[in-house]
Amino acid sequence: MIKAAVIGASGYIGGELVRLLAMHPEVEISAVTSRHHNGKKIHKVHPNLRGLDLRFTNNYNFDADVVFLAVPHGTSMKIIDDYVESAKIIDLSADFRVSLNLYKEYYGEHLKPELIDEFVYGLPEIHREEIRRAELIANPGCNATAVILALYPFKGEISEAIVDLKVSSSAGGRRENVASIHPERSNVVRIYKPSHHRHEAEVRQETKVNAQFTVHSVDLIRGLLATIYFKMEINEKELYKKYFRYLKEPFVRIVKEKGGMQRLPDPKYVIGSNFADIGFTYDERNQRVVLFSALDNLIKGGAGQAVQNMNIAFGLDETLGLNYLPVYPV
Repeated sequence: MIKAAVIGASGYIGGELVRLLAMHPEVEISAVTSRHHNGKKIHKVHPNLRGLDLRFTNNYNFDADVVFLAVPHGTSMKIIDDYVESAKIIDLSADFRVSLNLYKEYYGEHLKPELIDEFVYGLPEIHREEIRRAELIANPGCNATAVILALYPFKGEISEAIVDLKVSSSAGGRRENVASIHPERSNVVRIYKPSHHRHEAEVRQETKVNAQFTVHSVDLIRGLLATIYFKMEINEKELYKKYFRYLKEPFVRIVKEKGGMQRLPDPKYVIGSNFADIGFTYDERNQRVVLFSALDNLIKGGAGQAVQNMNIAFGLDETLGLNYLPVYPV
């Protein structure tokens, strides 16, 4: 059995990690930590986990084969030295996802620049072989995952893209924030980040496309939809062929129907699953490609992708513990 510890297990992604790991047939959870909930039963913070015999601890002296860092940005680089010699690390923060230059541009100064190049960017559909050999894995951001999966087949063919993102309230995490309370968040289509969103850095690094994000907060609890625009002379048959690379991918579904409400991706139909749904259309008059990418930000955009990376890094079937169909209706 793989002994797994979750650092920062009180957040939404931390809770989803615990849920997925608790059902994983090859995993034993050795520790779930929280600075604020030491000693509490896990269901006191994550009520859906009632029945799990786990308590939060702030004792970080534990035995683990893999450590998941589900902590705020800027924290992993401060604590990583405690684990880097003893276990595989899967970091769900942004601390080690991008090059030092990109990190400085989007986040600021880095406390552990010497470790950045040691991390593998944990997007299995692109870096599966590197992940197999990795000791240090940087789990991608949720928005970045959706956009990269859609754009990657065009790498080297386009240089710029416009990205419109609709994101849910759980993407903001569990910290108290006036903008996230129900009276303020309900019924909104609010411009959250008009430009220079931090996940642009990951897209630039992985696809070599200068993608400009505009992010809207919408009235969803979980899930996101990316709509991506760029100029290109192509037709829909050739667009289909671009996505042949994903035909054998276990967690990428191409959604392109001729009609009906479900003819293109919708985050409603991926909730609770590790799937990313990708669709497309071509505007012939304007010679513009329009891509659509939907996923659950807490699963394929977070905890599920982290478990997928763990499976690959430990030589397991990468779908183990993740073969769940989406929940519907939600």
